[in-house]
Amino acid sequence: MKINKEYYRIDSKYNKRIILLSDIHYFSKKIIPDLYNILESIKNLKPDYICFSGDIVDDKNIKDKDLLITWFKDLSKIARVIIGLGNHEFYFNHETEKTYDKELFDKIDRIKNAYLLDNKVHSTNGINFIGVTIPNDYYDNGEDNTDLIYFMNKKYPYLSKGYNIMLIHSPYQVARASVLEKIKCYKDIDLILSGHMHGGLTFNFLKKCLKGRGFVTPQKGMFKKYCYGKYKIDNTNVIISSGVTKLSKSHKIGIFSFLYKSEITVIDI
Repeated sequence: MKINKEYYRIDSKYNKRIILLSDIHYFSKKIIPDLYNILESIKNLKPDYICFSGDIVDDKNIKDKDLLITWFKDLSKIARVIIGLGNHEFYFNHETEKTYDKELFDKIDRIKNAYLLDNKVHSTNGINFIGVTIPNDYYDNGEDNTDLIYFMNKKYPYLSKGYNIMLIHSPYQVARASVLEKIKCYKDIDLILSGHMHGGLTFNFLKKCLKGRGFVTPQKGMFKKYCYGKYKIDNTNVIISSGVTKLSKSHKIGIFSFLYKSEITVIDI
């Protein structure tokens, strides 16, 4: 598989390296070889933390779950693993309520050195990782900014002291100054890590020309902003990963996935 590495540096006193992975869309053992190629690349990068900004699984009907759990175990031997959730983890259960595979993610959460942050905070060495799980109505309603602002102000009216890193699956609204500035705690957010946009299915050689815009995104319309790259709003940095998977191999269109490289995002703070 082809792997692209994107490097970003943020000035801070912490001297830590973070690997950001997003949008794996795991569905079966078919992508296990790709995941181990990624693991070997991560090992060589010598990170302090490995963060996931959601969409680890593709839907509720995934197979070979034990292999995914084993991969996380192997990954946790490299560095501390911090896990946020996206929209593809969630599905309707028999009671027509949206939920995620708690059995699978509880097993991952029980791995030594791995932490599932479903609206939880994990603090270490002066760094606070906040895993924001936005209610799925937000995605179903087209990612309306009023829904996001209401949720954030109710759930996170303030943050602890320290270097605050938020894992929020979609950057579509939080990368906009007009939205972020309405979130009460935004001045305390040092870094936001996101994915979801799949790089807008933009080829790497075009990214400099398009400056963060993508051809196709989860939102309606084309050439949307904030599909990949780094942005800064006051003192808050936003980094958007193009993702491990651009086109899921579990779907017919996935036969074209060879056209896109998987991304490992490397952040030094």
